[in-house]
Amino acid sequence: MDFYEKFKKLADESLHIMIVPHSGQSIRQLKFKRIILYFSACFMVILCITLIFLIFSTIHLNQQLAVKTHDLSRLQEINTNQSTEINNLKNKTNEVSEKLSILNELESQVRNLVGLKNKTTSSVSKPVSRSAIRNHFLLASMDNAPSNEETNVQLKILAAEMDVETKNLNNLIQDVTNQLKFLDAKPNKKPISGKITSNFGYRINPITHRSQFHKGLDIANKQGTDIVAAGTGIVTFSGWQSGYGNSIVISHGYGYRSVYAHNKENIVNVGQKVKKGDIIAKLGSTGRSTGPHVHFEVQYKGEQIDPQKVLTK
Repeated sequence: MDFYEKFKKLADESLHIMIVPHSGQSIRQLKFKRIILYFSACFMVILCITLIFLIFSTIHLNQQLAVKTHDLSRLQEINTNQSTEINNLKNKTNEVSEKLSILNELESQVRNLVGLKNKTTSSVSKPVSRSAIRNHFLLASMDNAPSNEETNVQLKILAAEMDVETKNLNNLIQDVTNQLKFLDAKPNKKPISGKITSNFGYRINPITHRSQFHKGLDIANKQGTDIVAAGTGIVTFSGWQSGYGNSIVISHGYGYRSVYAHNKENIVNVGQKVKKGDIIAKLGSTGRSTGPHVHFEVQYKGEQIDPQKVLTK
């Protein structure tokens, strides 16, 4: 009750302000309720405190904004640099992919040159399609914001492709090595230049004048002309054979053997290794022969075959 009485008394109290003009006019008197003045003073104090708080808050926010702006600028610069690096990396991986495609084409060309068939890849070790890689790179390059995840995927694909290509090249080296050995051994070189006087197959025997199967190819030239090995191999026979006269047999491996008959002179011995194109004998007319020539036979897996189907040069 005392508080209420005091508050009521304070509310009833007034504050008088007298204004005395210098001009001699009448004095003016202003009357204010004391409580209104108190509330006004409190409001002004609160207003000042609020303004001061807002000013300091604004200054602090501006400082934070400046820091955030600087950080954002740095992040944008970093992002730009990373985007450039990723794009450069994509370009390099694309170049590597194109070079792998060239290697694959060269592999096919090498296989064709040495007579090897292109290998069919099994489903287990099937390489990643290069067109798929290029399409993946193209779609990624159209993206304005390339990601590290996309680049990592591309690199994994490229690494897998490089592993497959490395394996293919190693296999190619082995295949080419084996094929070169085979081509070197294959009796496909003409043992002597000259006129073919009798082909493989049935003919009229020039001595008996009867139809007889001719097992080889007769090539005529001057007596004493060099006879060369049709392919690399080991001499398994060098000596005299009835009907063939001085003759030589070379085993080339891979199922091939070659025979050179009617020689004037054999130059190589049994067990000797000869290379394709090495001189092995001199052209003659020994044995059952009507003139200087070489009777050249090619046998494959124990069967005589037409030498002209084998000869390439």
